[in-house]
Amino acid sequence: MELTVNNVYGLILRSKLMKPDEAKIVLQRWNEESKTGQSDVSKFAAWLVSRKHVTEYQASLLIRGHGENFFINSYKILERLGKGRMGGVYKAEHETGQIVALKVLPPSKSREKNFLMRFHREAQMNMELVHPNIVRTFETGVCNGLHYMVMDYLAGETLDQFLKRSGKMPPDEACHIVYQALRGLDCIFQHGLVHRDLKPANMMLAGPILASKVMDKTLKILDMGLGKLTKHKEEPVHQVATALHLTDEGVILGTPDYMAPEQARDARNIDIRADIYSLGCVLYHLLTGQPPFPDTNIVNQMIRHATEVPKPASQFNPQVPEGLNQILNCMLAKEPSARYQTPEKCAQALAVFLNSGPFVAASAPDSENKLKKYLTWLEVSKTALKEKNKNKKEEGILYDPPSENNSDQDSESDPGIDSNYSVTLVSNVPKESDSFDFDNPEPVYKNPKKKTKAAPGGLFNLSRFTRKELLLLGTGVGLGAIATLIGCIVALAIFSPLKKDHETSPAHQTGGDGKK
Repeated sequence: MELTVNNVYGLILRSKLMKPDEAKIVLQRWNEESKTGQSDVSKFAAWLVSRKHVTEYQASLLIRGHGENFFINSYKILERLGKGRMGGVYKAEHETGQIVALKVLPPSKSREKNFLMRFHREAQMNMELVHPNIVRTFETGVCNGLHYMVMDYLAGETLDQFLKRSGKMPPDEACHIVYQALRGLDCIFQHGLVHRDLKPANMMLAGPILASKVMDKTLKILDMGLGKLTKHKEEPVHQVATALHLTDEGVILGTPDYMAPEQARDARNIDIRADIYSLGCVLYHLLTGQPPFPDTNIVNQMIRHATEVPKPASQFNPQVPEGLNQILNCMLAKEPSARYQTPEKCAQALAVFLNSGPFVAASAPDSENKLKKYLTWLEVSKTALKEKNKNKKEEGILYDPPSENNSDQDSESDPGIDSNYSVTLVSNVPKESDSFDFDNPEPVYKNPKKKTKAAPGGLFNLSRFTRKELLLLGTGVGLGAIATLIGCIVALAIFSPLKKDHETSPAHQTGGDGKK
């Protein structure tokens, strides 16, 4: 059905984007100001956006008939920022006024065990990393089947976008960027982690895109989705067992343009020196306008990383001094033992070419107050959750949310919850909206939905099995059926002649007692 302005007004009330009294005043003002177009829904939506009553993203959903899912627990969705490998990223406002970025894993992905495990691992690793050169993650949780993590919202652009717009840059600016990346990488190293996918697309230059110079921007490392713990970092046994299955043997993890030779061979057994190699490739790209071994063939590219020495950066950029060429050669050494052994050592070498120290953007007082209020809310939430679970066994960081038949998990602990979760995030039970696609929610104004019968629970609920388990189950059933069929054929082949001999025997013909 075609929406009217009154329909949209009703959706606003239903969405809780405005309080009832506020929404009533807004509608009255619209009726007063738009005497000729009171019934035009598009104009009404544009008017709402221009008066900042709703955002463009919210208005676009309202006029399509959507009145729900504008909130994820305490966060109001403002706009969509992008879509990545693991789900959508949205700008949101917390009830304290703090603006954050929400990374949301859609239910279709959360049903896939590996996706869900990676998502939780990334969130838990990120929450440990508090550093000016790493995008901060505040918390993670579940709302109506939507798994999400809450991150710091930053205005700016990725380093990849900057390179596409500007090309190569002077050595002092390139060193300024990579020096900050090394400081962030050192924090990752100190926590016993390896990033495994450092590239321009996973680094952000925080600050106005065109209004400020590179030297006035802060670099932030993004996306620990492929991160891993190194061997010296101890983990609970059940976490190690599940984490080992996240990277299968022979699977290539990373981006070939910036991948260390040893990472292409075995991504499971690398250390921080592979990340230093990746940052060497990034520095080379910033200085020359291209990665060290540009190639359209991925296999050739990996072979070149393992066997070729890149051309000196000074051949593409005459401003590059010889000393910086030597630092690049060390960062891009084929053998890890020939590189800088820690990010700190590499940063010390690169500091010689800095004109100034790494810039850390100062935030406005109002922004600082909102952040302080939000962090206080987080701490209160964590304390409340700890109190709730004080008599329950500690499970540590959760990598693999347990299923009903997972005997490795303590039955007394809350599945999917640990001490880092907010008190508002305790429920991990999928509701009716678990089938909800976050980018295409169910509209209110549409044909009534047909009620579907809930899937049976217990052992025969096929949705609880992985694809591999279903394949093994099907193979077993098929082999069992074939074995049964063969058994029947053999039985018929054996017993049919015996039956015929029995029927033609004298005893059978005389009734079994010799009498006719």
